[in-house]
Amino acid sequence: MFFIRQISARATNFSAVLFTALLSLLMLTFGIARADTFRATSSDGADHSCQVVLRRAQLVRDLSTGIAQTDADEMGQSWYVFDAEVDAASAPLKMGASVQLLYRSGADATWHTAPALTVPGAPVTMQKHQFRISKDTLRVRNPNAGDDPVRDGVLYVIPFMQSSDGRRVFDHNAHPEVVDTYALSSNNNWQLTSPVTSCERAGRGTSTARFLGDWSHELRGSPQPGQSLIVEYDLKRLPQCQASSYNGLPAWQTEAFIRFFPNGQESSAVLNSVQTGNAQSLPARFDIPDDATMAQLWFRTRGRSCEGAWDSNFGNNYEITIKPGITPSPAWAGQWQILEGSSDCNSFTSSQPLNDPQNISDPQLSQGCLAVEAEVLVPGLTNSPEASPQGVQAQVVWKTDSGARSTQWLNLVGRHGQNFRYRWLLPKSLLLTRDWAHLEYLFQFSTDGLFWLRSGRDAANRIGLVEPRRIDHRP
Repeated sequence: MFFIRQISARATNFSAVLFTALLSLLMLTFGIARADTFRATSSDGADHSCQVVLRRAQLVRDLSTGIAQTDADEMGQSWYVFDAEVDAASAPLKMGASVQLLYRSGADATWHTAPALTVPGAPVTMQKHQFRISKDTLRVRNPNAGDDPVRDGVLYVIPFMQSSDGRRVFDHNAHPEVVDTYALSSNNNWQLTSPVTSCERAGRGTSTARFLGDWSHELRGSPQPGQSLIVEYDLKRLPQCQASSYNGLPAWQTEAFIRFFPNGQESSAVLNSVQTGNAQSLPARFDIPDDATMAQLWFRTRGRSCEGAWDSNFGNNYEITIKPGITPSPAWAGQWQILEGSSDCNSFTSSQPLNDPQNISDPQLSQGCLAVEAEVLVPGLTNSPEASPQGVQAQVVWKTDSGARSTQWLNLVGRHGQNFRYRWLLPKSLLLTRDWAHLEYLFQFSTDGLFWLRSGRDAANRIGLVEPRRIDHRP
């Protein structure tokens, strides 16, 4: 069954006679989808990265009288009419993805889908879609009364994006809980807006440049014009000014500088957050201009009582190539394995199938190697000998019991058949010093930082879910 929790929102109004005309054209062109039995699949995902975002939904009312609009189907049954507005990332749409709206009434176990009409007005890098649903919504008891739907009625809606190969991601941006969806009811006066305010820069896609404490650096993803470049910087690279203070408070900062070519746009960002005297690294985010072909990065630290220092690749700066292109998306992930033993993990040449849940004891946590591995297939990339492994962004998302989620980069083990295999070294020292009973985790893979294929335990009876896998602690 589906688990539904209502998300309330403040009311807003759609305006636009043009909207009505366009949606009427949509219905004449595409028709209204009816009686679709929704089936979740293992490739479905919950979108938390603003690929598809419900902006508004409402019961349609007559502009002059305020009376709710209704429509009758071919059987003579009248239904209340609803409108919805959804923004979706342009990048996957250019690769053949589509946007649809899933809906059902509280009295109907069947989910229905509605097609979209694309219209202008979305933020940069996104495309706005508008929907009108007028069948299989909420039944009208007395078509001549002009009443609103009954007070205990509810209409559930959730938009999703479907890629050209059938994978779907469902909007979970308004609330991170996987059981949530949107609900229109008398409690919110049959209209809602999404409370999401963090998606105005959505749809850009990202790649990440990492500057590590051992003076190495790496790129995760393939930077493209119109994307954002995330810069992760280990503050241990420039420790010179971290003792600088004023009136007992830290008085230093480390900055990242970037210059884009060919037009020379420059930007900078502070990389450190100082809390209670401890240095905490902050990632920087830079939007890549649409005409950029290359970026140069360099870094500086300085303080009130410190002359400062530079990290600039010996004055040459760190160069990153920026190339346009359409990257294939991850298509499959799995083949879970566990590595454990007294030796270092790099000494292993074989592994064992991973149980779910997997029992782990303190003696196992004290071993030299304890790691989880999984594989990912990206058609045209992982199965191409010429493809660069940096094109795949691979992460683990994990937490213990009711603790906060942590995200870490996975280590590439190498090619395995047509797939890349990635490894997560469990945080053994942390787990040995923390009281915990269950550790939940999933792997996620992307080539553009926008669409993430999540791999865990399939949850085929829910909307857009891949549930985390689990490790149980056996002291």
